[in-house]
Amino acid sequence: MLIDLDLLPNTMSLNQYDVCVCGTGPAGMTVARMLAAQGKTVALFEGGALEYTEESQKLYEGKSIGINDWDAVKNCRLRYLGGTSNHWSGLCSYFDEIDFEMRPNDMSGWIIPRKEIFKYFDLAKDILDLPKESFRTFSWQGKNFKKFISAMSPPTRFNGKYLEELKKSKKISLYIHANLTKIQLNNNLTVVKSLNFTNNKKIDFRFHAKQYVLALGSIENARMLLANNSQIPYGIGNGGGMVGRCYMEHMNIRYGRFASDNPDYWKQGKLHLNPSADLMKKHKIGNGVISFDPDFPAISYGRTRALKQALRELVCKSGNITDLSRKLMDFDCPGDGVITSLIEQSPNMNSRITLDKVEKDVFGIPKVITNWQINRYDENTIRTIGIEAAKEVAKLGVARVKLEEFILEDSKVIKEIGHHCHQMGTTRMSTTDKEGVVDRNLMVHGVDNLYMAGSSVFPTGGGCNPTFTVVMMAARLADHLSRKV
Repeated sequence: MLIDLDLLPNTMSLNQYDVCVCGTGPAGMTVARMLAAQGKTVALFEGGALEYTEESQKLYEGKSIGINDWDAVKNCRLRYLGGTSNHWSGLCSYFDEIDFEMRPNDMSGWIIPRKEIFKYFDLAKDILDLPKESFRTFSWQGKNFKKFISAMSPPTRFNGKYLEELKKSKKISLYIHANLTKIQLNNNLTVVKSLNFTNNKKIDFRFHAKQYVLALGSIENARMLLANNSQIPYGIGNGGGMVGRCYMEHMNIRYGRFASDNPDYWKQGKLHLNPSADLMKKHKIGNGVISFDPDFPAISYGRTRALKQALRELVCKSGNITDLSRKLMDFDCPGDGVITSLIEQSPNMNSRITLDKVEKDVFGIPKVITNWQINRYDENTIRTIGIEAAKEVAKLGVARVKLEEFILEDSKVIKEIGHHCHQMGTTRMSTTDKEGVVDRNLMVHGVDNLYMAGSSVFPTGGGCNPTFTVVMMAARLADHLSRKV
């Protein structure tokens, strides 16, 4: 059933459900649908509309500071039905065994075994429209790396795939224009009594349930816990000061260029490699993907293409002339390729989400400030993966690599650290509230019926895209909740 809060009359709504789920992206939608399939009644809330609107998107405005001043706060997120699935590229992968082991960076890792999540492997493939034969493995002759295992979703847009199902559902009530404005706790501060939502006309509605789930994305999950500080001054679930901390991204480093004397090898397309578990343990580094993107051949166009091609080939024969020319204009040489990456960021207490003390949105909720930071551990991961990968592809005769100086020299600043819009870790899973926000079942420490869903609960980010794991984790949470209501 679809209900537009903007169209309801000016009265307080009192509704009782088994579970209230805030957020309609891959995590929230999966939790809601699975609970409904098990006979539970669910209120599913979307702050935006069925389609994109500027009015809704403006509510995601905030400040980005730290190592990257690009407006990731607003531009990495979408505030309408389906959430960020609406601009997702569709690339799916999954965590390695070593990602669930403790890392030498003084922070706790995953407190549940990998097999508990992977029970939902086939279900996640079905939800994300992946063929049964997805995630084929490929051989690689080197010993320090392995080929990155991935699969491509169409990509699945959760609004397009599930809207009609939600409209017809007798168990799910989908509310749009439902802006979460208050989480009300009981007098003992141990149970959520209700959630308050405000529509765009500033009319308030209150909803009651047995269990509550926030699946609003890593930034917004942290923001809602911190902003609800009328009963607990430091925010809900923030007894250990961990809400918003350990904000992680996957780092995109432009490592340099490569060339190859074997164009036939590259007919298969790009080469994506993960470091081996042995390499990570030996060098005490994180995970990641380093990608070799070939460009064969380099072609010139236009009436003077013959002259351009001759000049290009002449310049490309000399490394010194090529470097000098590229300072004036970037171009590719025959057999050229670029090296990019998806590098795991370690959990870092100084990388965090906080609330703006001045700026608020139209509902009076403080806007967010993201302070994205990396540390020496991350720098070591970046450099080691680049150097060791260059050695391995050269040894195997796959490519000859020229790495950027900031990779080869520790004294130089690593330039232009990009990101993949993979926001993680702000309500991380932990045994106690001293190292995180939720327990092994994703329940907020100290609040018996409030849960977090999505990549905000990831204690580490792994060397892979997060969406597939987000869906598996959401399915696991739904199973847990179905046993409680």
